[in-house]
Amino acid sequence: MSTDAARAELEAAARLYCAGRYLEALEAASVAVRAQPRDPAVWNVGGGAAFALGLIAEAEKFWNAAISLKPDYVQAHANLGVLYYRNGALDAAARHFGCALALTPGDAGALNNLGAVLTQLGRLAEAEGLLRRAAALEPGNADVHSNLGQALIQRGCFEEARLELDRALTLRPQFPEALVSRGRLSMEAGEHAAAIELFDAAIAARPDCAEAHQNRSLISRAARGAPWVARLEAAYARRAQLAPRAAVALNFAMAKVREDLGEYDGAFSAYAEGNRLRFALHPFDEAAEERWVAAVVAGFGRELCAEAAASRGAPAAAAARTPIFVIGMPRSGTTLIEQVLASHPQILGAGELRLVGELLGQLPAAPPAAEARPALLARLAALGREYRERVWGADVEQRFVVDKMPGNYRYLGLLALMLPEARIIHVRRDPLDTCLSCYATPFSEGHDYASDLGTLARQYLRYEQLMQHWAAVLPAGRILEVRYEELIRDLEGQARRMLSHVGVPWDARCLQFHRTQRPVRTASLAQVRQPLYSGSIARWKRFERHLEPLCELLTPDAGAAAPLAAVG
Repeated sequence: MSTDAARAELEAAARLYCAGRYLEALEAASVAVRAQPRDPAVWNVGGGAAFALGLIAEAEKFWNAAISLKPDYVQAHANLGVLYYRNGALDAAARHFGCALALTPGDAGALNNLGAVLTQLGRLAEAEGLLRRAAALEPGNADVHSNLGQALIQRGCFEEARLELDRALTLRPQFPEALVSRGRLSMEAGEHAAAIELFDAAIAARPDCAEAHQNRSLISRAARGAPWVARLEAAYARRAQLAPRAAVALNFAMAKVREDLGEYDGAFSAYAEGNRLRFALHPFDEAAEERWVAAVVAGFGRELCAEAAASRGAPAAAAARTPIFVIGMPRSGTTLIEQVLASHPQILGAGELRLVGELLGQLPAAPPAAEARPALLARLAALGREYRERVWGADVEQRFVVDKMPGNYRYLGLLALMLPEARIIHVRRDPLDTCLSCYATPFSEGHDYASDLGTLARQYLRYEQLMQHWAAVLPAGRILEVRYEELIRDLEGQARRMLSHVGVPWDARCLQFHRTQRPVRTASLAQVRQPLYSGSIARWKRFERHLEPLCELLTPDAGAAAPLAAVG
C-alpha cells in the first residue's frame, strides 16, 4: 500500500471514530498500521477505537506502540493515563498523566488529569495545587471544580469543597461525579435526605453510575420492591460492560442490598465477586508485610523505651495540646469510640489523619543500634512538635484531639516516643466480625489485604502479633484496651473508663454521641448517627458456611490470646 493510501486509511479511521463507528474505525486503523507501522498517529487512532469498544488490552498495546515510536506523544500519554485510571491502575495513570503535563505544563486538561489521580493516591497537597492551577486557567471547567472539590474533601476542607462542587453543578447541573461528591458531603454531615436526593440525581443522569449506587446502598436500608433497588438491579445486570472499578462498586452495593433483605448467600456471592475484581486491581505484597512486622518485633524492645523514659525523666502528663490515638483493625469500632469521645466539649474528633504515617513512615521499621538512638530520639521529638503544630493549627480550641487512623497501631512504638503525652486507646472486636466487616467494606484506598479471606486472616494475626508486642514492651497503662462488645453492652461504663484514661471529667453528652454534629468520613458514618445497636455483633454467623479461610485461622476468642513474651 502506498503512503497516500495509508494516509487515506488513517483519515478514514479518524472520521469513523468521530462518527461513533468504532469497529470500522479499528479495522481501518489496523490496515493503516500494517501499511505504515512507523507512524505513531495510526497507532493512536487504533487505540482510541479499541478503547471505545472495551478492548482494553488492545488499546493499551496500540498506545504503548505510539509512545515507543514517539516518546513525547502527549495525546497517547494522556490516553493511557485515562485507560489506567478507569481500570484502577493509579500509579501507571499518574506516570502517564505526569508525562503529558511535563510536555504541556500550561495545559489545564493535563493539570486536571494528574490532580484527579493524585487525589485518589492520597497525594493531596500536590493534587490541590495542580487543580487550583487548572481552575485559574479554565474557571468555566466543571470537571476541574468537581475534582478540586474532591481533593478538598479528602483534605478535610469541607466548606471550600462544598463551594467548588456547587460551582461544578452550576456549570453542569446533571454532572454525576459532582453530584456524588456533593452527596458524600451531605452524608458525612448527617444530612441523609439531601444525600439521597443527590445520589438519586446522579443515577438519573447516568443509570450505571456505580459510585452513586454504592453510596445510596450505604445510606439506606433496602426494602424489597423499592424503586432505587430496582435501578441498582438494572445497573448490576450490566456490570460486565463496565470498567472493573465500577463493577467492584456495583458488587458491593448489591451485596449490601441482599444482606439487608436477608439473602445472605447471594450477598456473599456479590461480596466475593467484588473482592476478586478488587484484588486483581490491587494485589497485596504479603511477603513484604511479613518481613516488616518481623523487623519491628525483633528490633523494638523494652530497652529503647526505658532509655527514652530515662532521657525524659518523669512520665508525661497531659499537655496543653494532647493527642488521643484510637487504634485497632479497621472496622473494629474506632469510629464509634471517636464519636463518643468527640461528644465531650474538651475533645475534638479529627477523623482518620494520615499524618503519623507521613511523619514516621519514612523512618526505619526497627530502631537503630544503641549508639544512634540519641539522634533518633531527637528526631522523634522534632516530629512530635510538627505533629502538634499541624493538627492544632490556628483554629482548634480543644485541648484534646482524636486521631482515629486505625492503622497507627503499626507505628505505636515510635509514636509513643514521638508524643509521650499522647493517650492511646486500642479497640478490639470479635476477630471474625472484624474480618468479615473488612471483607464487606468497599474501602476507597488501602487495605488491599482485605480482598482475600486467607490474606485477611493472616493480616489479622500480624496485627495481633504487633499489639501483643507493644503491650509487652511499652510501660504498663500506656494503652487502654476497649472491647467493642463491652461498649455496646455498657456504654456509660466504658465511656467513663476512656475519659478517665484521657484525663477529662465525666460529661453525660458522651452518651448521646449520635446527636453530635460533626463530619464523619469513614465507612461507619451511617451507623454513628444512630443510637447504639447490637445488630452487628456475631454478624459473621450469617455467612459462616462461606468463611472457612477465616474460621481455620481465627476463632471468636482470638483477640484474647495471651501476650507474647517481652522482647529486649
